[in-house]
Amino acid sequence: MINGHGDDIYSYKREIVSNFSSNIYARQDASGLHEYLCSRINAIHSYPEPDAGSISKLLADKHFVLSDNICVTNGATEAIYLIAQAFRAKNSAVVYPTFSEYGDACSVHEHHIRWVKNLDEVSPQTDLVWLCNPNNPTGTVTDKCFLTRYIVSHPEQYIVIDQSYEHFTIKPLFDIAEAVQYKNLILLHSMTKHYAIPGLRLGYVTAHADTLAMISRYCMPWSVNGLAVEAGKYLLENMPEAIDVDGYLAETKRFKAALSQIEKIETYYTDTHFFLCKLAGGKARDLKQYLIDDFGILIRDASNFYGLDEHYLRVATQSPSENDLLVKAIREWI
Repeated sequence: MINGHGDDIYSYKREIVSNFSSNIYARQDASGLHEYLCSRINAIHSYPEPDAGSISKLLADKHFVLSDNICVTNGATEAIYLIAQAFRAKNSAVVYPTFSEYGDACSVHEHHIRWVKNLDEVSPQTDLVWLCNPNNPTGTVTDKCFLTRYIVSHPEQYIVIDQSYEHFTIKPLFDIAEAVQYKNLILLHSMTKHYAIPGLRLGYVTAHADTLAMISRYCMPWSVNGLAVEAGKYLLENMPEAIDVDGYLAETKRFKAALSQIEKIETYYTDTHFFLCKLAGGKARDLKQYLIDDFGILIRDASNFYGLDEHYLRVATQSPSENDLLVKAIREWI
């Protein structure tokens, strides 16, 4: 899906002053990264590492695994398409509602796709299962113990778990060193989300060495550009590991409660910093346009997620003042 994602600031002439449409918290201090990249700008005049190997080595050391367990990619989205290519024309089950690129990548590579609401609906004939955890767009986390039992009891199926939002929840998730022990478990990770650098596109896959070898054979050389490689190295060596998750989730709880007090809008449970809302009257696209025109606020019209309709929207918690302004603006629209 080239069009229809969040963070489509480029589509509007009006200046966007508050961006709730992308599940990224951009309030981290990135001044050190900016300064470093300026000092490394000459990197654009040379070819980068063909496989971003220096980042793989840093990640391997950090997580106590081998470089053979890690493949660095041009954002988690490249990883999704690589996996779909490695399993071309297989039977895939996609747990919905979820990120559209799983289905799109499977369609491009001629998978037979079945959309399921939960893992209990996955058929025995399935080769590959796609699950986002924490899930986009709902923000919910599937229980780790349940997932472990499923992985162990279905050795004939490969389970792809997208943990792009792993740094924004306190719920237990798979640790990389633990996950690479399972031959049928593939994890996706996003430095884009962790460090709020969506314009640089940086992610990685972790898996058992045999499984990863099957996937990485399809990697295109130099898919991660030179500045992204430099950024990845700087971030892993210099930036704090985590944001204040407890504080961020506390603000999410306050923000969500304030929205839920508005008549004709329903908010849904979340385990992370973003969540779904449903309008009882009106359409998400109309609210989105109103917020852009009158406030310079951007939200995510969630109507194009498989299984949702024109009344759904998704928001990601920002600063308290921005959150309060969005609540006020939606109240006025309704």
